[in-house]
Amino acid sequence: MEKSKKNIDNQTMLFDLIEKELHHKNLAPVDAVADLLGISYDAAYRRKRGNTPVSLEEAIILCRQFNISLDSIVGVIDTNLIQCRYAPLDLAEPGNYLNFLQVILDSVERIRALPDGEIILSAIDIPQFNILAYKELALFKLFSWSKVYNYPSNYETFVSEFGDNEVINNIHEKIVNNYLLVPSTEVWADGTMDTVLKLLSYYLEAGHFSDKKLPLIICSQVTDLINTLEIRAGRGAKGQKGMPYKLYVSETEVGNTFLIFKNAKSVNCLVRLYTLNHLSTSDERFCGETESWLRRLIQRSTLISETSIKERNRFFNAQRKKVAALIEKIEGEFKD
Repeated sequence: MEKSKKNIDNQTMLFDLIEKELHHKNLAPVDAVADLLGISYDAAYRRKRGNTPVSLEEAIILCRQFNISLDSIVGVIDTNLIQCRYAPLDLAEPGNYLNFLQVILDSVERIRALPDGEIILSAIDIPQFNILAYKELALFKLFSWSKVYNYPSNYETFVSEFGDNEVINNIHEKIVNNYLLVPSTEVWADGTMDTVLKLLSYYLEAGHFSDKKLPLIICSQVTDLINTLEIRAGRGAKGQKGMPYKLYVSETEVGNTFLIFKNAKSVNCLVRLYTLNHLSTSDERFCGETESWLRRLIQRSTLISETSIKERNRFFNAQRKKVAALIEKIEGEFKD
């Protein structure tokens, strides 16, 4: 009897997790399971109720499809281990970048669909939500990442190869639009924008630009981003729907880029690795500890949205000065 009850509890947990995964897509879990396993609606419903056991092969298929850890279902838990989703970003295989983007899109779409969803993040580098709003800037970050994998050509060639990918551009737009529909609390630092500016300076010196046009476009886009952030911070809101936007500035380096997607019932955490890569996990212990760390960081930081006009002006003016200095360097590099 006890073994049978555990099996039913395991199946209930599995279907609960599937339902969470499908909630933001407005799909019924029983219908999805029936289609995936090639069984009738009634057979799928019997599995959901626990009347018919889910076989090991079926459980593996379901867990793979819905990004669920089989260990978490059967209760094999080591307190020193967590389950993560990882999307590699070797651009030698274009599908890797689509998988990487899909992880971000799934996270932000899922939380956008929930009435009490929110994003909490720390930014050691400009968050992807902001980068992806600008085509050349987004491509430059991809280009700098591709050089890690020995991409042989310059930035102009990279733009010609990747810039007109309609599928990628559409996902970029979806990520940005969904982000603007979710309330967010963000912690930046004085050096958050430095990474992209230093990369641009480095590749300028390394001769990866044949003229000043594209680096100046990137600088213009960074300036536009600064101005946009300043407006959002002044309003305390973002996007046409006026979603709540709280921007904090830490006096010390943030240290890590964490993104928490949460609502009252679920939480997911993305941990930035290197320049773009990340790990994604819904482990409650890790997500809880990460959120606690972010909350403590917020307490030690200065809120510059809506209030603290002096601090807000100081922060954004300092960022504009950095871009202006880089523009001067670009102009000097291409003097006739």
